Amino acid sequence: MEVIYKNAFFQLINFLEKMEKDKGIKYYLVGGILTSIYSETRSTHDIDFVVDLFSANLSLNNYISLLSEYEFFPFQDWITTMNLARQTKMLQYLDKQERINLDNYIIDKADKSKYKRIGPIALKRRVKVEFADIKCWATSKEDFIISKLVLGGWQDYTDALGCWMRFNDLLDILYMNKISKELGVQKEYELLKSGIDDPDDYFKQINGY
Repeated sequence: MEVIYKNAFFQLINFLEKMEKDKGIKYYLVGGILTSIYSETRSTHDIDFVVDLFSANLSLNNYISLLSEYEFFPFQDWITTMNLARQTKMLQYLDKQERINLDNYIIDKADKSKYKRIGPIALKRRVKVEFADIKCWATSKEDFIISKLVLGGWQDYTDALGCWMRFNDLLDILYMNKISKELGVQKEYELLKSGIDDPDDYFKQINGY
């Protein structure tokens, strides 16, 4: 892990751990940063993570004030960032080096789309992992795979397939059967289980090419 990325990661995890301890805001890592421990290592310049602000009764405005206090920086300004977040339930900002993109997803329990429902589902099963010599919360392997199937892009399928091939003997299959059905990605999950090992082939079959 390059120094710039590692510095940003340490800054972020120290902040998130403090927020969980002091404010009760639960978090977990998602996305490309986990591929080195869950799937096939690939380059990423972002850090993606999920926070549960509203269960901790913290407003978006107060959370942004904390981000500013702990030396995170907006792409434009915090007011623009907050207005976008109200619409998308996602904050995007930079570490104090102003080099690494931080994609901060906010759990929205009112939104019943599959893209938002995975947030609170995965929160219940988050796990502690050790990453870059620091312990932090991350989505489980099962929810990593399911969330990638929900997102549905080529890279998402590749990441899901890599995790499945690496850990399928250790995964909670009953749980994955249930959640894939609930979120409407049963077709994608069944194909994943079928033994297909070529992401291009997998993507073609899913999309009916």
